[in-house]
Amino acid sequence: MDQNGFVKNDAEYSSVAKQYEFLQMPPSKEEQEVLDQLYRGWLHYWNHESREDFHHGMKGARRFYDFDQMLSYDMFGNTIRGGFETHFNSIFPYWNDGQMEFKDMEVTAISKEWAYSTMIQHTWGSAGGVQFDTAFRRTGIARKNLENGEWRWVHEHLSFPADMKTGKADFTASLDPVEATKLS
Repeated sequence: MDQNGFVKNDAEYSSVAKQYEFLQMPPSKEEQEVLDQLYRGWLHYWNHESREDFHHGMKGARRFYDFDQMLSYDMFGNTIRGGFETHFNSIFPYWNDGQMEFKDMEVTAISKEWAYSTMIQHTWGSAGGVQFDTAFRRTGIARKNLENGEWRWVHEHLSFPADMKTGKADFTASLDPVEATKLS
């Protein structure tokens, strides 16, 4: 990088991490807000609050969603806008006794009020007394309420990779995408 902040030599852009070293501006305020409010909040909720919150109707988990606008495509089916509360009330209390961690999370703000994220989410614990341990792909779209500054999810897509030859889902989200597309 020269004294004016310009990079001419392509070899200097050797990695995404290196690109951040060249930034002449602070990181995105919105991306940090989404990370703090939704993803750090979600991890803390599931790993420290959810079991006790069961006795309060999962009230704490509600703070992460815009129930009126929420559209969910998850591994249990599709929930259209306006129907998320019914889905939430049936799923969240059942799956509340678990732990969670994220892998390869990336948060991208596309405006002052819209952001999306991608990751692998690993969740394990007990659901309805049955042990589970699963990892899945998660894409989330969040919108900021400009009046109160709070971010809420308005869409999430949760899915397992599938082996096209066997038609079976990979509940560890570890399939090789090149191999999994082969039909023979």
